[in-house]
Amino acid sequence: MPLAIADLQPLLGLGPDSPQLTQALVALAPDQQVERDAKSYPDATYHNYYSLGLSLCFIPRKDAGGGTLELESIDIFNPTPETSATASARRPGAPPAYTFPPAPVTLRFAETEIVFPPRKPGEKELRVPRPDTLELKASTSGREVVRSLGEPSRKGSGGWVGVWLEWGAVALKREENGERVEVGLMLELKDPKGSNRLTKEQEDQGVGGVWDQASGWRWAGIKVFRPSK
Repeated sequence: MPLAIADLQPLLGLGPDSPQLTQALVALAPDQQVERDAKSYPDATYHNYYSLGLSLCFIPRKDAGGGTLELESIDIFNPTPETSATASARRPGAPPAYTFPPAPVTLRFAETEIVFPPRKPGEKELRVPRPDTLELKASTSGREVVRSLGEPSRKGSGGWVGVWLEWGAVALKREENGERVEVGLMLELKDPKGSNRLTKEQEDQGVGGVWDQASGWRWAGIKVFRPSK
């Protein structure tokens, strides 16, 4: 079955051992043993499913005195072939590498148009049609995602995350019943590290040059979280 982003929405807020969460993970790869690698930190606990290309972030529930965990976000990874092939060989005891999810990663949109606000006073909003579904393939670029989602509500670059784009609330349809749900999405783009680097002139342009360049980079990961209110 496809890894439909909309179908992840009901999982947010569940506990680590929820039967609903376990069932959803098993359904992604019914023919293999699903194993998790749990890592705990002071502010969060991560359950990493390398063979599914997923990492689940749990945080303490504020209304439960910190003793109960709830699913805060889900990361879906798009590793490079080099990363998948060599991660375990870098050092003894290195954790397994994430693989691409075994099922197609899809976004089925609840709205048939993207609405762009007016750029200047007096101008009308721009409405652009979009396809019903976006499938995130290994080669899908940031430009392709923006064409389907519209302009992000936030974006940034630098630091350990790299170049990222965020949409606070995206309306999607669930695969099972067509129910409309909203999720927040954060997309990280993969810097090719030399194959498509900025020229000196582009660097002098500042952030604008970075975004022009990064639009052609393929996605490295997408985080699914509860939508902004």
